[in-house]
Amino acid sequence: MANKELTICLDAGHYGKYNQSPAVRSYYESDMVWKLHLLQKKYLEQYGFKVITTRDNQATDLALYTRGATAKGCALFISNHSNAVGSYVNDSVDYVSVYRLYDDTTTNCDDISKEIAETLAPVIAEQMGVSQGYRVVTRKSDNDRNGDGILNDNYYGVLNGARAVNVPGMILEHSFHTNTRITNWLLDDSNLDKLAQAEAAAIAKYFGMTKQEENEEKIEAEKDAADEVLYRVQVGAYRVRANAEAQLARVKAAGFDAFITTVKVDA
Repeated sequence: MANKELTICLDAGHYGKYNQSPAVRSYYESDMVWKLHLLQKKYLEQYGFKVITTRDNQATDLALYTRGATAKGCALFISNHSNAVGSYVNDSVDYVSVYRLYDDTTTNCDDISKEIAETLAPVIAEQMGVSQGYRVVTRKSDNDRNGDGILNDNYYGVLNGARAVNVPGMILEHSFHTNTRITNWLLDDSNLDKLAQAEAAAIAKYFGMTKQEENEEKIEAEKDAADEVLYRVQVGAYRVRANAEAQLARVKAAGFDAFITTVKVDA
């Protein structure tokens, strides 16, 4: 089946130089997520997705709601992050969290958000080798943020924005930059590259997308298989062999495989 036309919106969770790690001072969450979301874009595009980002450059600050609402018309919104336990080193906390849209009976984008979150979370946890697994969670706002009289709005501004434009959204917390091992892992660009590849593959699998070269190889294989087909055509029954041979020649000239057999007919 041919790939569908789908757009994904990627968000680098912070701008500038933001959220320095207390464990490894050269780490800034904003630097990591900027690199990661560009790698995600690269690998998602290989599967045929159209990918947009919420920022044109790392220095630009944008409102939370605005970033989420940028996803209008998209199949998915993802905001990338790493987490923290306070402002001090804490090497005992090490798990992946994926925040999905809060449950909402007025739409199905929350259900899609849940399904993709449950698909992505174990992939991220396995790729990063975290010691405490993963969690797929929600966080509800205490306020009626959209004014519809229902207290089911999302606490996080980016998810509130994505939900407002009816797009499945999630926040990916790539473990904790207050953990020394995790921080060093996230500082390694080769790790980010493998992480982005694994995340893109999981998203593509959910949406039934395949890489462009795989599609081309499949088309070529189908073409080669078609070239090997022989269409056997019965040319008819003739009492005079010369008539049968004349018809056989016409069929072969048309490019079909054909032959003459004899059949004894009882009087």
